[in-house]
Amino acid sequence: MVSVERELSGPLSAELAKAVRAGQLPVSAWTAVAEVLESLDPSVPVGDVVASLADILPGDLGEDFPDADEATRGRRPRYHGGADLEDELPWQRAVRSRASPWHADIDRTAFLDEISRASATSLNSAEMLAQICALVHSHRLADRTTVWRATDDGLRRTSPPREDGEADRPDVTAQQALITRRSVRTGGHRLSVPLLAGRLVLGVLDLSRERREFTADDISLAHAVAGRTALGLRNAYEYEREHELAQRLQYAMLPTLATLDEVDIAARYRSSTRGVHIGGDWYDAFARSDGTVVLTVGDVTGHGLDAAIVMGQLQNALRAYALEGHGPSSSLRLVHELLREGRGSLYATAVVVEIQLRTGAIRWASAGHPPPLVQDPSGEVTYLDADHGPMLGVDPRCRIPEHQRSLVAGSSVALYTDGLIERRTSDIDAGMARLATVFERCGAGKPAERTENVLHQMLGATDHDDDVCLLLCRWSGPADQRRAG
Repeated sequence: MVSVERELSGPLSAELAKAVRAGQLPVSAWTAVAEVLESLDPSVPVGDVVASLADILPGDLGEDFPDADEATRGRRPRYHGGADLEDELPWQRAVRSRASPWHADIDRTAFLDEISRASATSLNSAEMLAQICALVHSHRLADRTTVWRATDDGLRRTSPPREDGEADRPDVTAQQALITRRSVRTGGHRLSVPLLAGRLVLGVLDLSRERREFTADDISLAHAVAGRTALGLRNAYEYEREHELAQRLQYAMLPTLATLDEVDIAARYRSSTRGVHIGGDWYDAFARSDGTVVLTVGDVTGHGLDAAIVMGQLQNALRAYALEGHGPSSSLRLVHELLREGRGSLYATAVVVEIQLRTGAIRWASAGHPPPLVQDPSGEVTYLDADHGPMLGVDPRCRIPEHQRSLVAGSSVALYTDGLIERRTSDIDAGMARLATVFERCGAGKPAERTENVLHQMLGATDHDDDVCLLLCRWSGPADQRRAG
């Protein structure tokens, strides 16, 4: 008897101590019991095993064991390889029945942890629901899952996407769950659970099985899944709504580009694919009465409403100063003073290019902004990377140099923001080299097509952290010469 207790207590004491430290005493204890029993010599008397376990196991862990006489009724247990259920002795059933609920709790907790992670790691409602439905199926809570979203027009199917011939409207069971805010079970094989986030009813989680009926434990688990799903959906829906509003506001602030015979102008704006924000990037192109077209691109630091407000002010101010006759350097200097007088914490970069429509002469100035790109009719690309001034709003002694050169008829000038060339994995020089290569590859063509091609090749379908502006102006030459030709 003493030797049996010693043989049991060594491994069990170590496992129990470990379990107590981990806060998982019941689960680990019964797992340890099962493992130790399987390792015992079959010749050990059953009564000695039972008595030893009752003495060794702490607290109520040993209370379910029968006494030695009751434990030995029936067939002798087979430690090695285990016994069939009908061969189990009372003490074996005690171990198995005591361990089973704890293992079920572990499975339930692990499943709900996976649901919580899926709900918290994505702000794309479609992706989130696809993950959750897959988890529901893999854990056999349901054979088929449908998520209905509550809208002003009633429930609308959101996941999985509707296939040909499938209804876009739910049946009365899902409608009842929505109205009553309670789960509804029909026929034992169908369960509709409302998606509740506080007082909000976001929709209905529809679960169905082909054979097994939903038990009380299944319904409880389905409610837990629906609750976690609803919290994730509320965040995702708010994100998507704010993102849509931000994009609508951003695009509403974009200007109408000048339309002139001598130039063909196109621009593209792409908002960041990460986060919900209104960016501070802008572009503009307008004609002046002296036969000049003015191109501007700028970028206010930061994101959000404050950056958008400052962006709108600077864009309008730069246009106003240029229309008054100020050149690129003077216009940027005045915007710099305007930004400093605001005494805010936001700064900006900007570049201004003037093109004389009759001669192709250009003037430009830059304040901390990436240099303009020029592509001649042969396709060769150069950067206007002469000296530039500091960021706007930073240095009180701001000096912004101005430069000049001439274009060959058929040349194009591209202005852009740093979101087009900066990447976490490479520096800005590598980005500029890549942009030049992309322009050379795109060759000639209308600016509208080229801007689209350039953005596609530079950004592709990958996520980008910053907003992107690209403004492209092609000067065809003096209008009278082209008409004469």
